[in-house]
Amino acid sequence: MARYRITVKISARSAGMVIEPGMSIEIASMYPPITHQPTAEQVNNIFKSAFGVDLKKMGVLNSEYLKVDRIG
Repeated sequence: MARYRITVKISARSAGMVIEPGMSIEIASMYPPITHQPTAEQVNNIFKSAFGVDLKKMGVLNSEYLKVDRIG
């Protein structure tokens, strides 16, 4: 199982929420975290609990806004 760091690349404001560059989370997964739908849901849930933002609702749960780095 690989570890990934997902970091916000560009700021966005939508649905009353804001994301800023540098906001990041880590996740362990056997699948790429943004392109694999169940893993993307986990990423969204982690961002919700860590920062109070719903990336899916904002429309930013994609590689345009998020950088994915494999760290382990």
